[in-house]
Amino acid sequence: MKLAVLAAFLGMAAPAALLAQTATPPTDPTVTGTMPSGEATGGAASQNPVVMPHSEAAPEPATAPAAASATPAATPQDFVNQAASSGMFEVQSSELALERAGSDEVKDFARMMIRDHGELNEQLKAVAAAKGLTVPAEIAGPPAQHMEAVMGAEGDSFDQAYLGHQAQAHAEAIALFEPWAEQTDDTDMAALAQKAVQHIRTHQETLEKIRAD
Repeated sequence: MKLAVLAAFLGMAAPAALLAQTATPPTDPTVTGTMPSGEATGGAASQNPVVMPHSEAAPEPATAPAAASATPAATPQDFVNQAASSGMFEVQSSELALERAGSDEVKDFARMMIRDHGELNEQLKAVAAAKGLTVPAEIAGPPAQHMEAVMGAEGDSFDQAYLGHQAQAHAEAIALFEPWAEQTDDTDMAALAQKAVQHIRTHQETLEKIRAD
């Protein structure tokens, strides 16, 4: 009798044990069978974003100091160099105007430039020679740029190009000659500069009238 009861008990216990083994095990709080949130969508960056090191903004560049105002020609030789280039442009561009200008008024102005600046150029050579200074034979600096522009103009555009560059060149000449006209250390240079300023002012007035027509 006891053997029959024991056998019956073992027969019931075996399926129960098998069922217990196939049941879902309790979830261990430290172990999970599911992928951590974020890995399924490409990684944990969305849950734990990588914090990049803070980069300090680049320092603002220092403000460039204002350009110091200086005498256009600091030495007598500088003055001679710049004055010679200015004078050569006036004469050579005006000689070209006699060939290409379409307006008689512009040609008359060109003749005045050749006369007045030709005279100033000769006076500059004399003053420079007396002081042992060298007079350049070629145009340089801004006057060379003006000359190139005038040479490139032809036909109907020539007159306006010539007058426009004459206006710019005369403004630059005033900035060059006026400081030397006011200095008293060198009376010869001062006399030359004063004469040049007088001519240039007259030329500027004539230019304004022609360009206004």
